[in-house]
Amino acid sequence: MRIKKGFMKRKIGDKYLVVTTGELSRRENMFIEMNETSSEIWDMISKGYEAQRIAESLSKKYGIERDKARSDVDKLIASMKEAGVFEDE
Repeated sequence: MRIKKGFMKRKIGDKYLVVTTGELSRRENMFIEMNETSSEIWDMISKGYEAQRIAESLSKKYGIERDKARSDVDKLIASMKEAGVFEDE
């Protein structure tokens, strides 16, 4: 899974926003508001991490069960797919 070119994440106050830029913004004008954890997941996806590795990282960092972390990661990824954030593979 890879994030489409043309999405940019910025921190504004205590929130993170992902917006479309460049050519993508001419076709799709959207923004996504994220919290700290969602932003971390975005960053890991940007680095090429797969869902399992992201869940393991969050499980260790926040002391939550791996299954719970994986479920939360999968839900966020599903909503990102629905929003059209990823390139077609």
